[in-house]
Amino acid sequence: MAKLIDEIQLAWSSIQSAQGTSGWSTVAVVPSRLGKFLAGRNFPDKCEALIAGFPSSTLPRNEKLPEGLGFQVTRLEIAQDGLTWLALTRSKDGNLELFSAMVSNVLEAVLALNTDDDSRDLRVFLGRIRAWQEFMRKGAVPLTAENEVGLVGELTFLEEMLKAGVEADIAVNSWVGPTADGVRDFALGFGAVEVKTTISSNGFVAKIGSLEQLDDANCKPIFLGAFRLALTETGQTLPDKVSEISEFFDSDPVTKSAFQDRLLGAGYLLSHAQHYHRRFSFKEMVILEIDHDFPCMTHGNVKTGVISARYEINLEPFINRDVGIPFALKKLEMI
Repeated sequence: MAKLIDEIQLAWSSIQSAQGTSGWSTVAVVPSRLGKFLAGRNFPDKCEALIAGFPSSTLPRNEKLPEGLGFQVTRLEIAQDGLTWLALTRSKDGNLELFSAMVSNVLEAVLALNTDDDSRDLRVFLGRIRAWQEFMRKGAVPLTAENEVGLVGELTFLEEMLKAGVEADIAVNSWVGPTADGVRDFALGFGAVEVKTTISSNGFVAKIGSLEQLDDANCKPIFLGAFRLALTETGQTLPDKVSEISEFFDSDPVTKSAFQDRLLGAGYLLSHAQHYHRRFSFKEMVILEIDHDFPCMTHGNVKTGVISARYEINLEPFINRDVGIPFALKKLEMI
């Protein structure tokens, strides 16, 4: 998609020198979608923008549009053509290089669909921007070593679900941990799965991020997936794992786009792939059901006045309670 972003940057440059004191100046880009994608600047600020047109009926007037660190999305009234025009615009303090990468990636996502389904295009357009919103909220930097391990674990569970027969779109859309609203890693039916991953060969300590994470008062059943990995010379890197799972969605561009949204929301950007050179081998997987005997802190069992907490659980004494993925997925009514 390098040629496309070069075209857009050239269009921005041509508008940079255009005469005007206020309002939008635009240039059509992406010949295959003539008139639906425009490169633009809004004078007098002259901040770069990608403008896209969609049928008005596909976007409710009250829908909240994404806004992140360095960009915003707004509705525009630039033509009487029956389209809803949305402008993805760089903020004055937004990094141009990062914004350009975002524009390229958003266009990649829409053009990869290769359909004339405007409703689908719009859903993917906004979905990818929201993923960038989450990516930027997390710093827009490569994953830490700990978060890299955690993502490999979540991807391993996603892959196990797919192998067990969960439909691809359901499996990907259940992966809510990378989204802004994700309390647990996977929301499945009325229940959930929280994944914890370690590369330690001795013991297994799970870090619990909140009182809500293992609270089954309003979400039941909850399972905790404990994955043990090892660093080896023959294992898979994080990019290897991403590529392997992507193959499940080769015939379904919408689900593949949703998968890429989740990766981005989790903090994984393809251009950062060279940072992830560690190789992981799968060693052990234990699926534990959270019940009244399981040690956890929730709003229902802490002292009055405690409103939040982060804590750790030693999982070693509970390894023999493993119920397995098939049992968990059946109880969650996924298979």
